[in-house]
Amino acid sequence: MKTFIRFSLVLTLLLTLSVPSFAQVEPYGAGRIDDLEGWQRAGQAAMPFLAAGAGGRMMAMGDAGAAEVHDASALFYNPAGLAFVDKYSVMIGSNNWIMDTKLNYGAAAMTFENIGTFGISAMFFDYGDPIQATEIATNEAGYNDIGTLEPSEYVLGVGYARQISSQFAIGGQFKYAYQDLLGGTGVSSRIAYETDNGWVQENHKANKGVIAFDIGTMYNTGFRNLTIAMSIRNFGQEVKYEAESYDIPLTFRIATTASVFELLNKEKEGMDLRVNIDYLHPHDWSEQLNTGLEYSLNKMLYVRAGYKFNYSSEGLTLGAGFNLNLPQGDFRLDYAFKDTGDTLFDAVHVYSLSMDF
Repeated sequence: MKTFIRFSLVLTLLLTLSVPSFAQVEPYGAGRIDDLEGWQRAGQAAMPFLAAGAGGRMMAMGDAGAAEVHDASALFYNPAGLAFVDKYSVMIGSNNWIMDTKLNYGAAAMTFENIGTFGISAMFFDYGDPIQATEIATNEAGYNDIGTLEPSEYVLGVGYARQISSQFAIGGQFKYAYQDLLGGTGVSSRIAYETDNGWVQENHKANKGVIAFDIGTMYNTGFRNLTIAMSIRNFGQEVKYEAESYDIPLTFRIATTASVFELLNKEKEGMDLRVNIDYLHPHDWSEQLNTGLEYSLNKMLYVRAGYKFNYSSEGLTLGAGFNLNLPQGDFRLDYAFKDTGDTLFDAVHVYSLSMDF
């Protein structure tokens, strides 16, 4: 009964926190240019890389991981999952993203008996090679080289989770996100405006830093290990670019996971088939659904598939994994393939290495 009460309280808290995100999906108030034709802010979020998933396992399962992650990668989906780390957990990986960009990331977690689990995470967005910046000029060439553009983005996080009971866990993460859309040397954004004394030109920097929070819960219902979970990612400040401000990609998620064989009460020795379903309500898009399947053989070989519904350029995901059990611990190598569904971009390839010991 106490567990149920705690769960109800946390559920109420999460739903309360999510109310602003629901409200903000509506069109802006009157008097803004964005209101023309009922503009909905689709895709308008600052630092969109903060919404990205991580790790070959979850990404191969359509990023449906909020109820499933029980290792360091939980910091990228639902920090409550940290509570189920036995002792130590480490994950590193890289997403070969669109247009020759990359997402590199890592996370580590450590459990202290009777205290809980602490974790750290980091994600870096690599924009690739520097870009030569030019400006229109009246000289013979018609332009001037004014430096190079080297955009950079990263987020660093510190998380904590604890099992309230054998069935229920709660966790959170504090994050600092930084973005520099120019970087490089000799380049700054230039804003020109007219005053009573004529036109004035000002240089502006394009580097921003914000504080954000994640919070989540995970609950094993007790019915054949059916688990449900909820999380809110990227609850934080607005980012102002010159005249306009945008929220970071706040997302409310409710999820479930279960073993198909266990649900049907037909467990197969050495085999398992898991199904994950995540329902998402992002601030800058309409509702989305992530689904994933994972078939495992002897806890060594894994084959995965998933599908992401209502995304502009994502859909089918596939992948595989290999787990090696050694005296020092478990070492797992995972790969994921994500179809962009768009001829403008190549498919995304994801690689990650996880260690639990």
